[in-house]
Amino acid sequence: MDMDGDWPLPQLNTLFKFDRRPSGSSLSKTSSIASTFSSLATPVVAEAVQRARELSTKSDVEGFHQLRVAFRKLRALYWAYSPYLGAEATAQATGEFKRLAAVAGETRDWDIAGDLLKAAQESGASIDALMVAAREKRAQAVLHSQTMIKSDDVEAFLNDVLLRAQTTLQSRCDDLPIRAFAEKRVRLAQRALQKRSRRVARGEIAQEEDLHDVRKAGKKLRYLLEFFQPVIKGGHGRTIKELTSVQNELGQFNDIAASETLIRSTSFNDVTPEVLQQSLQWLAEQKCRRIRAASQRVRAIAR
Repeated sequence: MDMDGDWPLPQLNTLFKFDRRPSGSSLSKTSSIASTFSSLATPVVAEAVQRARELSTKSDVEGFHQLRVAFRKLRALYWAYSPYLGAEATAQATGEFKRLAAVAGETRDWDIAGDLLKAAQESGASIDALMVAAREKRAQAVLHSQTMIKSDDVEAFLNDVLLRAQTTLQSRCDDLPIRAFAEKRVRLAQRALQKRSRRVARGEIAQEEDLHDVRKAGKKLRYLLEFFQPVIKGGHGRTIKELTSVQNELGQFNDIAASETLIRSTSFNDVTPEVLQQSLQWLAEQKCRRIRAASQRVRAIAR
């Protein structure tokens, strides 16, 4: 897939430097909506560029994960500013962020599946052939991710999309203060999480799709709180901590569910149906246990 198809690439420059300062460190309640976007987006973009550069020569597990996280944060940020960016520009940018996150996530998904299969093996499952095959699939995923995520292309795309957003926001909301806008967007994200959590709480048995929706809504809210905490009223550190805890529980369930789907949908040449069935049965048992724990946590926040 040509990631440059919808975006005429500008000449590469050194607009972004890798900045380890926390997002939002220079924000204040008197900042404008437009300037705040730049302050928040720039360090996330810089990290994505740096991670993409590193992954061109390395296959670091955490590097792939953090690159995916950076693109997810950018999706949340563009959603927050979408009333001024416009639906079309937001959809174009977030669609590409989602694609890049998915490509980066291929290696991460096989890392997670490999860890789970190792746990299954340690519990007594005879799945050596599947373990070997999973490592081969992981190596293939690394090559595919490195081929599809070229650091120069990622940098050019992100420079361009951020410049377009900045130009749009400066023309539409350069003199509007950030606080009321940020609080409104956070409230909308909170309502979305509450609505999805209550859907889970109403059912006797939680559906996987509903838990996944809660997980996505929770991530969006947590990212927005982390972004806007310096400018919105009230301390939200406790909420962020609680959301992180819930996300960890949902994440453990999602890892198992995603690994089960990954293994079911993958063709393995040298793995017998019996070995596959043994691994899938182990994953199914773990998923049942995790879905109960995840549902309980979601019901707790739905009250």
